[in-house]
Amino acid sequence: MVMDSFPQAIIRSMQQSGAMTTCVPVEFGADGWESAVFFELGGDKCEVDRLILTEAFEALPISLEAELIDHTHAGVVMLRFEVMTNPDDPLAGEVLIVPGLGDVQFDTLKHLSQQNNLRFYFADETYKIIHSQQLRLSDQERRGYGQILEQAISHDALIRLTGKYDAMAALSEVVSHYDLR
Repeated sequence: MVMDSFPQAIIRSMQQSGAMTTCVPVEFGADGWESAVFFELGGDKCEVDRLILTEAFEALPISLEAELIDHTHAGVVMLRFEVMTNPDDPLAGEVLIVPGLGDVQFDTLKHLSQQNNLRFYFADETYKIIHSQQLRLSDQERRGYGQILEQAISHDALIRLTGKYDAMAALSEVVSHYDLR
């Protein structure tokens, strides 16, 4: 599947949430559904990254990190992606996922635990794609995503038994820490 710009549903979601990075399931024709990462690089702060990505003819190194935040109201998974546009100042994006919020959140992690590749799309402020690439996920990385999903499910099940489950409260509190940076 070749894309010139981000799908409209992803654009709307990013605009509504104010996110510059997201990771969501996307249907890639005969390949089926996979999670993919979308970076929107608008504004002056991303000018150098846009230029490097626009001129990149090869895949850039990308590091992946995932962590479960054991919040008292729900498990929140933080996905962090660092794209080595500049080794001294890599392009970083973080995505917060609450598997207990529903299908899209849960499916994002489920796909990451099963798919062989992770696609990345980088766009300018108009959501026109300026660069894309794929990263091969190792068995260890897929197992890691699967373990994080299992831990989040177990964590949430225990909280649900206490009657204190509140996914939005957990997400809001985690997001509030980002406002302090």
